[in-house]
Amino acid sequence: MPLTTELGEALTLKSGSANQLAYLGRLWHAYVWLEPDTAAAAGARTRIADAINGQLATARIKITRGFQAYDPVVRRGRPKRYVALAATLAAGTDGGAGQATALIEWIKGTRELSALSEPAQEFAVITHFAELGRGYSSQLDALYKRLVGIAGAGSAVEAAASWADLATKWSPVLTYKEDSGTDYVPEKDDDSSMSSD
Repeated sequence: MPLTTELGEALTLKSGSANQLAYLGRLWHAYVWLEPDTAAAAGARTRIADAINGQLATARIKITRGFQAYDPVVRRGRPKRYVALAATLAAGTDGGAGQATALIEWIKGTRELSALSEPAQEFAVITHFAELGRGYSSQLDALYKRLVGIAGAGSAVEAAASWADLATKWSPVLTYKEDSGTDYVPEKDDDSSMSSD
């Protein structure tokens, strides 16, 4: 299906909804992330960014490209790291359980993006657009389960600790440097330990 048709379909979805942002994130992944930096990819990047920026204008969130042309960046002022964003979400007296509940309601479509706090809005756009644009669509289920755990935490301390854990251990939060440290390195072959049948 051509990008024009797919953008048209994305824009028929509820504005700022989890479904719409995820759809647009998948389009970014297919038309920008996976493509070489060509004029076609740059054109697709501009068209997708314009489409999502139109949907996010009232939230004052803007999608731009990152240092790498294929990397989507979410901005409201300066981009924020997950650790700082999670700390802000967990700062309430309930440890962020209410923020997690609001995000779950947004994911289910029973709460508008505009009804989320500003940090929760940024978190929603990062997780449902930018991370899908980077190819992490398979991680949305894991995110949802973490949010359910935070929302149902037995105490504010437990909820805040769960936000901190999400910000350092959920797969998409790892930076290149952190992620490259988890690559498998095979053990060196030791010829003397091999059998000689």
